[in-house]
Amino acid sequence: MQLARKQQEIYDIVPKRGSLGAKEQKKFNFSRSKLPALIVILLLVYLAFSLSSQFGSLASMKRDIQSMKQEVTTLKQKNEALHVELQQFQSDAFVEKTAREKLGLVKSGETRIVAVPPGTELKKIQAPAKDSAVIDH
Repeated sequence: MQLARKQQEIYDIVPKRGSLGAKEQKKFNFSRSKLPALIVILLLVYLAFSLSSQFGSLASMKRDIQSMKQEVTTLKQKNEALHVELQQFQSDAFVEKTAREKLGLVKSGETRIVAVPPGTELKKIQAPAKDSAVIDH
């Protein structure tokens, strides 16, 4: 019986599992803790933030592409107008018109007539003397 008492005393010194002793620590139970839920929530918040910034960038790029397409269209129209204007400037009719209007040139056999605004005083032009005229034979 004494042996049974000594064994009982030894067992009493060592705390039993499941007993609420002051020195006993609780075991960490991963499935019951809130850590997995917290990790999942943080991951979802990160993904939401990341995706929203990516969608914002995508929308900004789409706006940039649209404005660039509009600019290309405008520049093509301007280029076409400049091409037509260049064709006009290179035509013989335009060169002749410019020579007549700006340079005062006339074709052989034509007489140039200059309109004088009213009230303009003109110098008297003397007719050339008959003996100073050059005659081609």
